[in-house]
Amino acid sequence: MMKKKKVRYCGNCNPDEYPGDVKKRLEELFPGEAGPTILVDGCARACLSKKEKDTGAVVMSAREVMTRRKKR
Repeated sequence: MMKKKKVRYCGNCNPDEYPGDVKKRLEELFPGEAGPTILVDGCARACLSKKEKDTGAVVMSAREVMTRRKKR
């Protein structure tokens, strides 16, 4: 059984992209309730992924989320 999808965002002190748009795009990329832990860094500082130790997590920058194409 796959675990519930969990999304963690940085504090958005210096966001490259509008956080609301990033959330909508993540739902398109990772639809449904089940899935991986996803860490989203809002800017190039990457504060969240530097301090997070979840080795199974998917780590993405907000800019990458917005430019990534949905897999078909």
